[in-house]
Amino acid sequence: MLTGGEGELTVTVRMKVSPEPEQEEAVLDLMRRYRDALNYSVRAIIASKALSLTKAHKLLYSTLRERYGLPSKIAQDCYREAIAIAKSWLKNPRRALCQQ
Repeated sequence: MLTGGEGELTVTVRMKVSPEPEQEEAVLDLMRRYRDALNYSVRAIIASKALSLTKAHKLLYSTLRERYGLPSKIAQDCYREAIAIAKSWLKNPRRALCQQ
């Protein structure tokens, strides 16, 4: 008999999607807003050292929803990705050279 998480399988699917012509501009707009929100989030996380999910959520969630108009799940994905980028940036020993 299986207990806990034994025997569970998680699958990630990668696919290519072609939006309908009338939705194409909406998708591109969302991608632009996500890009801008991600850049903002990375800068804010590095500046405030908010590297935990809780701190990043408190710092960014309402801004991502209101200023950038991101849906809730995409706002969460945005600050999660920003945390990963910020952590890798802060671990980079050559980052001082990149800032010049």
